[in-house]
Amino acid sequence: MASTNRIIELSSLIAKKTGIVNDFLVSNKLPTPSLDADALWSIPIPEDATEVKEAREAVIDACSELKALMTGPKELVRFKWTAYVSVKAILRFKLDKSFPVGEHTSFQAMSKFSGLNVMNVRRIVRHAIINHRFFREDVPGIITHSALTAVLAGDELMRNSLIVELDEFWPAGVKMTDAMEKWPNSEESNETGFALANNSNKSMYDIFAEDSDRADRFGMYFSKPNESADGLLDNYPWTSNRTMVDVGGSHGSVAISIAGKFPNMKCIVQDLPDTVSEGASRLPASLQDRVTFMSHDFFTEQPVTADVYYFRSIFHNWADKYCIKILQNLVPAMKSGARVIIHERILPNIESLSTADARRAINMDIGMLQLLNAQQREMHEWPELFRRADPRFKYLGARQPAGAIRWIIEAEWQG
Repeated sequence: MASTNRIIELSSLIAKKTGIVNDFLVSNKLPTPSLDADALWSIPIPEDATEVKEAREAVIDACSELKALMTGPKELVRFKWTAYVSVKAILRFKLDKSFPVGEHTSFQAMSKFSGLNVMNVRRIVRHAIINHRFFREDVPGIITHSALTAVLAGDELMRNSLIVELDEFWPAGVKMTDAMEKWPNSEESNETGFALANNSNKSMYDIFAEDSDRADRFGMYFSKPNESADGLLDNYPWTSNRTMVDVGGSHGSVAISIAGKFPNMKCIVQDLPDTVSEGASRLPASLQDRVTFMSHDFFTEQPVTADVYYFRSIFHNWADKYCIKILQNLVPAMKSGARVIIHERILPNIESLSTADARRAINMDIGMLQLLNAQQREMHEWPELFRRADPRFKYLGARQPAGAIRWIIEAEWQG
């Protein structure tokens, strides 16, 4: 039974850790967090301010637990079946773009802009205000932006992400259990909630390949131009290697970062024909002698012999049977001592299940199930995956650089 003092413990923790964050804000002359339209979009905590980052995460986790305890199990178990319908409507009818940030509008003006009648605009907007803090109605009938709709109106990447999650991923989640019942324990990427939601017998990638608009939105969803190499550059001995193949490397951001920092490295980026063509067109002239692009399907035999074969967020898109095939297709090209690096999340152990990072990893794991019959993996599953592919792979372990999301999972070829 939970301690009778748990709610007091949590409230004290929230006060203490909030104080740490507030001291940081005050000392750096930053505004107090707000959901007003002109608020900062995120709290600018630098990477090296570990105490402040940990305090912020602790407040978020404690607030979530305290809210659950104060709500109680009977109310907590209720399903919010209208939760995101208003958000989806706002995006579909572009209500967030119906007036500029910093100005105000009316239900009538939003109706004229969208083509929806006034009654439906009013009920959608008020549902979004109450449930999601989208917009504000401080004066009856007068609508202004909140911080959330200001973000949507001003950040196309964020807006697109929400559209993809609601239009593509959410319907797949609704159909996931139906797919599991229809195709028990399937590892096939076309026997999923996504396939059922699309009335199709094709995989998500094949479905997108037939619709350029959906494919472009999906590609934009993963477009993060400022994303770092997530600890890879400073936590792997690149100076002791000469060649690296970035398998499924998209436009080559990781390879470009490695080649830019380590003059000894030559990198080959492999992906689908259109993707590598686009990547090659973006390649800085200074790296054209050390970064090259090659069309290659990783379900076919690897043609390049190299020191390192690198996979970033590839294996979590595939069930075990297909990951084994990917590894086996490396074998004909591998020399003794060559390394395989798999760079992605590892599911948390039971001691860390309550953290925000653990929730993100577990949510991603279910997301992979509903979309592709794929999975995130636990620590103990990685050596077994290499062993099943070929016992000549020697598993070297996994490590997570400080502050990184992904783990560096490594094996050596001893054939």
